[in-house]
Amino acid sequence: MNVHDIHSKQDAAMLAGLRAAGSTIEPPRSLDPTTMAVRAVRNVRRRRVVVAATAGLAVLALTGAGIGAAGAIYADREPLPGTDRSSAGPTPASESPSDDATPDPSPTEDPEPAATEYLPTGGGALPVLPGVERGVVEDGGHSPYILGGLWYEVPPGGWIAVGDVNAGGVAGWLDPDHPQAGGLGETGTIDDMDATIELRNVLDVAGWTVPAKDSGATTLDIEGADLVVIEQHEQDGAVRPATIRLRSGDEGWIIETRFPANEQGDAMLRNFVGNLWLKESGEPDWYQPEFSSPVLDAIERGVPAGWVRTEHNGLKFAVPEGWVAKETEGQFSPGVEWTGPTVMYTEQGVDAETLESWTDATKEEKAFAAQDKPRPERVYVQGGKPGGNWWSRSTDAPQSQMIDVPGADYAEVLPTAYNADGQVDHYWVDIYLHQEGQGENLFLVVEFDGTEQGLDDLHTFLGTLDFRR
Repeated sequence: MNVHDIHSKQDAAMLAGLRAAGSTIEPPRSLDPTTMAVRAVRNVRRRRVVVAATAGLAVLALTGAGIGAAGAIYADREPLPGTDRSSAGPTPASESPSDDATPDPSPTEDPEPAATEYLPTGGGALPVLPGVERGVVEDGGHSPYILGGLWYEVPPGGWIAVGDVNAGGVAGWLDPDHPQAGGLGETGTIDDMDATIELRNVLDVAGWTVPAKDSGATTLDIEGADLVVIEQHEQDGAVRPATIRLRSGDEGWIIETRFPANEQGDAMLRNFVGNLWLKESGEPDWYQPEFSSPVLDAIERGVPAGWVRTEHNGLKFAVPEGWVAKETEGQFSPGVEWTGPTVMYTEQGVDAETLESWTDATKEEKAFAAQDKPRPERVYVQGGKPGGNWWSRSTDAPQSQMIDVPGADYAEVLPTAYNADGQVDHYWVDIYLHQEGQGENLFLVVEFDGTEQGLDDLHTFLGTLDFRR
């Protein structure tokens, strides 16, 4: 990509997001726009789980209350048709069929524990780690990272990466409450701390062995892995460390975790190992990605009935009737944003704790940022300036597709589907255009609803693009 002042693709995409937010607060230059986008989407997605989360808390409360609470619930239920509710209780003494009857002296026996399930692994056999449910994530959508050929996920809640987790054979993560979360983070190394999650991709795995059945180690069935060993160690202060070894042929991974030594930490460990899967084995059935890359159908050129033609910086396009436009700021020329009546989602306002850290923001800016904001379908055009082509193909983006736009010598689209509960929530498309010769460089963000109509409208919009002079 040609480096042209701040007009790289990431800068353009980040600027578009900031313009859409309607805030004039300048973020620190060190912020990673990709991380910002992911966090923004996760915040957006939380709107769908407010009720579910409340119900989940209620379930946890009942679970903590024990069998007595559950018994109270069942006691309040109506009996099945044909059932005499009073007959379910013990027989009163006066109604005893025989005064000579003697009670059974044998005490009530506790039910026998379930038999331990063993699973062959690495030439041995270990008990299966109980209570693991595959694919459990917050909000129902997966946002995995990959290390070597292993996909994994970190718990929700703003975890901090140690260095670049997408490079090299080591990745580390700090939970938000880690004592070094605010100090090392992006600049530190995994060797500088006891990270909450530490992953290493190793190749010297031929000599790996499996502990004895009674060692306390457990295993899990991960498709494509020939060895999985999970060892939970003694409590270390407020955490309970664990070591996970996973091998697939000549490649292996050693994962050290330091989750809290309580029920929450125990659940975090089980959810963490329950989300591990190997790239070579393909996406598992339980995997529901938060982001996916839709392949666009053939684009038909023209403006259909019910759409309104418009133009900006030489680019002609059309939007559905009823959409409204407003000017936005631009680096070299004003931009424009068209919005429609369909609200795709509501973006939650910034929480109070985060607002407290915005020391340079005014009271009015904080009040605006705290508001929930409906996000309608939109077409945003960022004004550039004439000259040579700024753009080059996004080789690191698998969803990158080149399309034909009359009058353009470069037209790249990067469509992304944001998913919720296994279904498309909405579509976001970045578009990079350059007019033939020494023409305009333009960047567009297009968002349509995740319905079939929204996808049809996206294709229709792309067919209206015309950069001819």
